[in-house]
Amino acid sequence: LAVAGGSKLIVNRRRQEGNPVLKYVRNVRYEWGDIGADFECGSTCGVLYLALKYHKLHPNYILSRLTGKEENKYACRILLTLCNVDEPRHTLRELNLLCYRMDWTIVLCYSVEEAAEYIENLKLADNRDPTFKKQVHVPVDEKTSLQNAAVGILTGARSVTKADAQRLLYNFGTLKAICEASEEQLALCPGLGPIRAKNLYNYLRTPFTS
Repeated sequence: LAVAGGSKLIVNRRRQEGNPVLKYVRNVRYEWGDIGADFECGSTCGVLYLALKYHKLHPNYILSRLTGKEENKYACRILLTLCNVDEPRHTLRELNLLCYRMDWTIVLCYSVEEAAEYIENLKLADNRDPTFKKQVHVPVDEKTSLQNAAVGILTGARSVTKADAQRLLYNFGTLKAICEASEEQLALCPGLGPIRAKNLYNYLRTPFTS
């Protein structure tokens, strides 16, 4: 395979040496470096890598990374998450909420090959245009960006669709108001009904584990 030119992907040796993902990083050159992120895809984009099997064994690890000073120096901050456990739904819900609160973007992959492809594409985009990811990170319409993030959280509840989430936001105004609503108040939202209202109510009150 031809390896792309341009600057190299920088990999955190201390944390990522031996990571099987590196075996499949073939389309960009990489080098070891002392960086805050696990993978630095240009000066504006830092990627943390998390396998859910590891997260199950070390649930506090990722919080320390997402809040780290060096990890947060990038304009575009991505948590690349390998779904390699059975029934990841609950864990992904927690990670999604955590990333939303910490202003990180969660990206899911289902194999180490796919993880490598995401990393390669981010670096290739940086080599084409070093300002690309910074531009992507700053939304043209901040209100739309925040609404999309809120919809993403609400649809994590069982059976709640994107249309349901949009109606909820229209009726309640803010995500905070939805979180504070009673089960009965949620059920009054057109099209939601008592079952999905109950699912959403319980979902929003599931204890968060860091």
